[in-house]
Amino acid sequence: MAKQLATHEMLEVHELLTFKTSCVTKAVAMRELVKDDKLRQIMDEDVQDSIKAIEDLKSILEKQK
Repeated sequence: MAKQLATHEMLEVHELLTFKTSCVTKAVAMRELVKDDKLRQIMDEDVQDSIKAIEDLKSILEKQK
C-alpha cells in the first residue's frame, strides 16, 4: 500500500521541483557563456542529473493524485 504524503510534504516536493527546474533553465542558458571545457562538462553532467531529479519529483507528485 502506497503512503500518501502530507500536504506540507507535497508542497516541499513541489518547491524542490520548481527549484530544480529553475536551476536547469539557468545552467542551459549560461552554458554558452562558459569557455572552460571542464566546467562545461561539469555543467552538462549537472543538467543531466537535475533532469533525472525532475523526473523523479514529478513521479512522486503523480503518485499522489
